Amino acid sequence: MSKSVTLSMGGNEPVYYFQLQQDSLYQQPLSLEKVGRNTEFQERNQFFVDENKGEPFYLDYMEEPRWFVSHAMKEWLEKCDPSLSFQVAVLTERSTQQQRTYWLMEPAHVECLSEKADVDMNGNCKRLILNKRKLKSERIFRVAGLRENVLIIRLDISESLFRRAFTGFQCIPVEFDETME
Repeated sequence: MSKSVTLSMGGNEPVYYFQLQQDSLYQQPLSLEKVGRNTEFQERNQFFVDENKGEPFYLDYMEEPRWFVSHAMKEWLEKCDPSLSFQVAVLTERSTQQQRTYWLMEPAHVECLSEKADVDMNGNCKRLILNKRKLKSERIFRVAGLRENVLIIRLDISESLFRRAFTGFQCIPVEFDETME
């Protein structure tokens, strides 16, 4: 039977995990020229905002085409999980030459997908279920074995992000498989 969200880390205290997603109120806050999910990123990246797609709206968290976080959010996430890796991304508006510093976040892959998850032949996930026995004490990570990028955060990280009033994200409870695999 599948249960929702809880995970024990040895003690009696359950630990909760959430999928971090871009807030559905902001479908496409800004568009970047010539950047896609498969774009190769360098140590230092400069991107131009596509101003033909409407007024850009800069959020602290954006997941398209990749995980972009504001400088303030990056600094906080590094404190929460020093193992996270980031690459600088400078977003430039051509008309005003205004630049904003964002960071491409690259969390570690963790093999934690349950056999009960609904994943098609192409690696697209229709129902995310994680195997709690494969998780240790990870705080922020990407689910390995999926075509799309699925970012998972622990409850303490989620609460911390909300307390600091970062914008552009929502947290969706993650379902866990309670059986032995």
